[in-house]
Amino acid sequence: MSKLLIEMSASARNDITRVFNALAQANNSVLAERLGVDPSTLSRMKNDKKSNGLTEIENACVLLSLLGFKVVPKTYESLDRETAASMFHMMKCYINRVESVDDLFHHEISERKEELGYGSPDIKKA
Repeated sequence: MSKLLIEMSASARNDITRVFNALAQANNSVLAERLGVDPSTLSRMKNDKKSNGLTEIENACVLLSLLGFKVVPKTYESLDRETAASMFHMMKCYINRVESVDDLFHHEISERKEELGYGSPDIKKA
């Protein structure tokens, strides 16, 4: 095993796994056509090891990781730190209001709405 493979970051290894899982599920002929290469060229990019023991695709993933990027699906959604902090604060406040797991069940909370700060139990929805 090459020195680079031993020192590869967890992020780079995860990126490589994501890319190869996606390639396993994709139609490689269509991918090759969209890249403008022969299917055999794409196959070599996936399988032929270079002098450092990595394929072209693995090298690209490691390079992106070294530059501070990570490979994620297009459908991946992320929150900015401020939004995540706000949500964390709200969840923490909610959790601090309950005394036990039983408080999380609606039928048991409904009798304690006022005590837990959820308004008067006498108010009915129109």
